[in-house]
Amino acid sequence: MKISISKKAKNLLIRSFVLMLSFLPLSACEYFKELIGDEVDYYSINFFDSDGTLSQVEIEGYLNLGGTSLPVSSSTFSTLYVSQNYISLSFQFQDDNYTISVPTKNGDYVIVDDYLGENMHFGSAYQEFPEGTGSLSGLTVNAKDSYEGKGRFNISGKGKFTRALGTRQPQSFDFILSVDFDTDRAIGSPISGGNSGGSTGGSTGGGSGSTSCVNDIKAPILTSYWRDQIRPGSATGTGRKVAANTIFSNYSASDVALVIDGTSGGTRYVVQIMLTASNLVANKTIDFRNAGTGTGLTSTGAVGRLIAFNGSVNDDWRTNRDWGKNQDRGDLIIETVTPKITGSYRFQASGDGYPTLNDQYAEVSGKFCIDP
Repeated sequence: MKISISKKAKNLLIRSFVLMLSFLPLSACEYFKELIGDEVDYYSINFFDSDGTLSQVEIEGYLNLGGTSLPVSSSTFSTLYVSQNYISLSFQFQDDNYTISVPTKNGDYVIVDDYLGENMHFGSAYQEFPEGTGSLSGLTVNAKDSYEGKGRFNISGKGKFTRALGTRQPQSFDFILSVDFDTDRAIGSPISGGNSGGSTGGSTGGGSGSTSCVNDIKAPILTSYWRDQIRPGSATGTGRKVAANTIFSNYSASDVALVIDGTSGGTRYVVQIMLTASNLVANKTIDFRNAGTGTGLTSTGAVGRLIAFNGSVNDDWRTNRDWGKNQDRGDLIIETVTPKITGSYRFQASGDGYPTLNDQYAEVSGKFCIDP
């Protein structure tokens, strides 16, 4: 037997249900919200070793390179980034930084040295991973809002690698990692080794309650024209504020540029963020959106740029090149402007002509703390 309900009757039922919810005690409402889950169209959840938020991440597993097994734990883990588009994590062993990136959906993937489309990226500064397969499983994410949430996933892979220096005899690798994260977990003290001293680093305030003043760059996904020399990586360094027209002449002297500069291993990474002075206010989120290279800055968006140097070669990626023209390519969050300019950034950037001309693409995030 089929029962038909008129549109008017449906509306009355919905109104009655909503009215009933309004009389539920708070705990019951919260239970209902937890039951149906939060709906967040966009989320960007970051955890860094430099600000102590890695204590909100539980990770276990191993990386096996050529028969040598390296355990992965909170002491070797350095970054986790989770968005609705992709997951990226990095960890460090013996002065080499490894990154794993994969689209945010359960499934099997081909591992490639460069991050392209639906493939999994696995790479390091001193090894090359030309072939392999991997998978993401058990993925669940509950984002409370754009920058808060919890989740878990398992990630694994296996294949062949060669060393960038010395013998290039192919060797086997495999890894298995289990990750659980929750921004509601208590944050521990920032680890030692971050930037300190000087007007653009060090701690803010004093005594036992001081917090680390961080300027860092995370580029876990990076494809360069000079891909043998310039690779994905991360760095902690200094920050400064300059006039935007000192970077691009078509910007005004009154426009602002925030510059974060750090070196890791043999690679120097520089992030330049350009915006109008009217946008440099506390508690503001700005899209990385611009009409394209050669056009001025407006109050509707910022421009992000990454430059990487290694020896005699360099490369750069911008949010407003052909692929990013008039597109939203990330977010700039200004937290404070006094006594220091603090906040965070996350953007996608490309090289000239991407994607049809070349594969120069980067995804960048980090934090800044700049003495104005």
